Amino acid sequence: MKKTKVLSIILVIAMIVVGCSSKIETEDKKESSKGDINSDYINLTMVKPETINPILNKDKSVGYVMNLIYDSLFTIDENYNVVPQLVKEYSIENGGKEINVKLKDAKWHDKSPVTSSDVKFTVDFIKKSEENPYTELVKNIKSIYVINDKEFNINLNENYSFSIETLIFPILSKNNLSSLSKKDITNNKNNLIGNGPYKIEKYEERDGMFLTKNEDYYKEIPSTAKDIRVGVVPDQEAQVAMVMALDSDIAKVSLNDLSKFHETEFNITKYEGRDYENIIFNYDNPILLDSNLRKAIAYSIDKKRILEEAYMGDANIVNFPLNTSSKYYNKDIKSINYNKEKAKEYLSKVKFDGDKSNSKDQKENKGNTKGSSKINLKIVVNKNNIDRVKSAHIISENLKAIGIKSEVDELEGEELEKAISGKKYDLALVGWELSFIPDATPIIKSLDYKDEKLNDYMASLTRATNESQVKDIYDSIQKYVNNNILMISLVIRNDYMVTNSRIEGKIQPNDFDVYEGITNLTIKNK
Repeated sequence: MKKTKVLSIILVIAMIVVGCSSKIETEDKKESSKGDINSDYINLTMVKPETINPILNKDKSVGYVMNLIYDSLFTIDENYNVVPQLVKEYSIENGGKEINVKLKDAKWHDKSPVTSSDVKFTVDFIKKSEENPYTELVKNIKSIYVINDKEFNINLNENYSFSIETLIFPILSKNNLSSLSKKDITNNKNNLIGNGPYKIEKYEERDGMFLTKNEDYYKEIPSTAKDIRVGVVPDQEAQVAMVMALDSDIAKVSLNDLSKFHETEFNITKYEGRDYENIIFNYDNPILLDSNLRKAIAYSIDKKRILEEAYMGDANIVNFPLNTSSKYYNKDIKSINYNKEKAKEYLSKVKFDGDKSNSKDQKENKGNTKGSSKINLKIVVNKNNIDRVKSAHIISENLKAIGIKSEVDELEGEELEKAISGKKYDLALVGWELSFIPDATPIIKSLDYKDEKLNDYMASLTRATNESQVKDIYDSIQKYVNNNILMISLVIRNDYMVTNSRIEGKIQPNDFDVYEGITNLTIKNK
């Protein structure tokens, strides 16, 4: 629904592609599936790519593999915090409108150096390319001034607190790509030279890739790290099926698929994803402008029951739309716990003004300071999202227990979109895909809650020029949003990686790079 989708630079970036991988036959050794999985390689899969150009690719599974082959200026770690990758040093100057960068002594897989010109070429390429997932990341970049092979300045159109977090696009080789036509630049054979920890030793359209360790990588790769086979499959379901059939070693799986894997045969890694679920209020209904009612609703909701019954324990309860391991997420702010007595206490403080209400039910409450029995809230939810539907009905039960009537309206697609955009609801259960950029302001702005203090906080957040300032302002915003119950955060869903039990070691996946830490994996008895 448009109301709950990212409409700005921050959340559009949530579309950044990354992905999974597969199985392949080498030129000199044709093996059966069983032979492949018992080989000396780690076997991954990816969906058949339209292109392996890492900027133009739009498939997540291909993107995850490209993360092994191409590095970025910065990347996202397992805690969803940005960390330097190709960058050795950087500083933010000129009130946040200039970033000075010095590169590490990295090399392309053809042994030529990664240079400042490669970075400038990549940014220009993204800007002029149509429909690539990284366009929004570079919109604020005004220009790049190359000082020398390892140093350059990024000049921004305007100061933005999270400018460093936007520099997570893969860097392309100017020497290999700058002279190619638009058609040739998508040709896979022209995109075989990367700069990451693995290099493409062999690639065939039907069979996939064979990746070997990059011995010239600027960071030390464990001597035990294994080479990788990446096979081609038709879709994500086939990726899961390949692991189940022991024809592939690793795959990202859904909770529904997780039950198919037995722990004796597979290792399961759980990690926090980016699917955030919350409840929003319709502030066009004057009664919901009363924070006492919002607090009554918040205290009435049994989040632990929602977690266990609606989300089957497959999530983390949260108090704000940021990943809980992010350096900006304030864990000291606790979610409001289920407390019927407190809910009733706040409900008794609600003052009803029927003359200003948009709702027929609220008009009946005129002059009644204890008219909770007259409140009838409309809860809208996506009919096709089973977890949210269950949550909505639990919330309706919770509200009834403190004397508030409610009805759950299960709507599909366009109907739900119209209900939310047309303000035909009181509470709505919605979901967002959190951005890799830890900027929650678009979500907060979408609440349409008019408040000067909140607006000042938000403006200060985007103007901050260092991490310490951002943390301080974010603390204030999180406290303000939670103390005033501007929305009710519910959960962030978990994701899962399944690994064949023949693989030893731990990976540290996140939704940006599910194969993070793959160089630490070894094979039993090998």
